[in-house]
Amino acid sequence: MYKIRPMKIEDFKEIIHLWENTEGIGLWGKDDSRKSIKMFLEKNQNTCFVAEINDEIMGTIMGGNDGRRGHIYHLAVKPEYRKKGIGKKLLEKTERGFKKEGIRKIFLVAFKENKQGNKFWENNGYKTRKDLHYRDKETTER
Repeated sequence: MYKIRPMKIEDFKEIIHLWENTEGIGLWGKDDSRKSIKMFLEKNQNTCFVAEINDEIMGTIMGGNDGRRGHIYHLAVKPEYRKKGIGKKLLEKTERGFKKEGIRKIFLVAFKENKQGNKFWENNGYKTRKDLHYRDKETTER
């Protein structure tokens, strides 16, 4: 059985390894450096999580916000753990964190060629724009 817990900077080596080895995840140098991830985690303590089994990280999600909109980054699950609901549970935990912070709309960017990832987002209520794979989802009713 897996557990979901807040992501911490001590997870850095393991999460970077997961992201580097996950098709559809794009890393951007300084944006994904230890220093940048540390700053991100300090500002977004309620929306960044890992899933683990026996102290091994097999899934991640990072969520942050600008005070108006939530942004999702690096939802990844190791291939051998996919199709078990782990990604969905990570997403739900981050969405609940955004809702508690008063964030009513979430967006993300997915590579167009990431068919598996795009299917996941569509199945979880995220809409596709026509010009790119920009998605959003309202977390509260109007």
